[in-house]
Amino acid sequence: MSRSRLSPQARGSLPPAASANTAVRPVRKSLAILATLTMAMGFNLVAAPTAHAAGIDISTPYPSLAVQPGETVSLELKVDSDPAQQVDLDVDAPKGWDTTLRGGGFVVNSVHADNAKVTLDVAVPDDAKGTHKVTVTARGADGSRDRLPLSLAVRGGGKGAIDLETEFAELSGSPTDTFSYSVTLRNDTARETRFALSAAGPSGWEVSAHPSTEQRATTVTVGPGATSTIEVSADPPDTATAGDYPIRLAVNGGGQEKAIDLVAKITGAAQLELATPDERLNASGSTGDETRVSLVVNNKGSAPLNNVTLTSSPPSGWKVTFEPETVNVAPQKSARVTAVITPADDAVTGDYMVTLTAEQDGQQSSTDIRFTVETSRWWGLAGILLIVAVGVGLWYVFRVYGRR
Repeated sequence: MSRSRLSPQARGSLPPAASANTAVRPVRKSLAILATLTMAMGFNLVAAPTAHAAGIDISTPYPSLAVQPGETVSLELKVDSDPAQQVDLDVDAPKGWDTTLRGGGFVVNSVHADNAKVTLDVAVPDDAKGTHKVTVTARGADGSRDRLPLSLAVRGGGKGAIDLETEFAELSGSPTDTFSYSVTLRNDTARETRFALSAAGPSGWEVSAHPSTEQRATTVTVGPGATSTIEVSADPPDTATAGDYPIRLAVNGGGQEKAIDLVAKITGAAQLELATPDERLNASGSTGDETRVSLVVNNKGSAPLNNVTLTSSPPSGWKVTFEPETVNVAPQKSARVTAVITPADDAVTGDYMVTLTAEQDGQQSSTDIRFTVETSRWWGLAGILLIVAVGVGLWYVFRVYGRR
């Protein structure tokens, strides 16, 4: 069977309707594909925003901080949720670190998250070192959650990040001197701090502390990383004895404390004095008889008197001894001594001067005793006997020779 073929001329002679149908088919197919793509893109444009907005977001503009030991830092946190819902907050911090969440003037554990703001307070331990992590977790009622890691790098050293320093912590002098110390207060914290000053010493001492720029001030304000000079004055009583006395300066400010111990060394000096208990400087006695005179060795100084010896300068032929011969006297104390004075046998009646001296290591004190030598009672008895003998003799003469 033969198949007929159309010549070009014959194909060109087809009816117009058949040619139009042939051309429309590809156009319709393209429109169908375009419509399908448009619907798919429209669905994505509608669904995508909903998927992106759903969930919780917690953030802060300062996720990494440098802190000081002993200080408390505060961070502003922003909590957002779509849809709005109640969000529970939890803070995970290293052991020994105290954290608090505050909002609206209250301590909070959750917020109604719709662009809510809370404040996180972190108390850095005094002995903290290195870099530490603090994590805040937000959990929504619908099960969604978000985490905010924070990095806190601890800088600065020492407890409280303040220090007291002095070049001369120990001074020496006498009880009449005033001890003056210069102490440097160093503020290594990151904030300006006002410090209260206090100084204490032994009972009876007058101790004070003030900034070097203002003698009447009892507080000083020191900027971050700056120093201030503190003057400490200690005035001992005049009766203070030799020894080491503690002086303590303390500063307190910004929740931090620091103290430094100073020493006032009183070298002291003994002050020897020889006197009588009743301040009487006279005595009396007979020749050849012992007369006991009470004396007092006083130490009015601040150092002890050891091995105080007593000597005398009596008239020729007189004898003076002491009981005891040497004494030890503590500061601000006294010791009793007895001087035994024996006038010479040939001393005539009258007043004599006896000098008594106490001496120790080149220091001496003397007192003069006016001694009155009285007639011996034996001489009085002899005079009486003589008078009696003369009377008896006269009576006998008149009796024997008076009759003639």
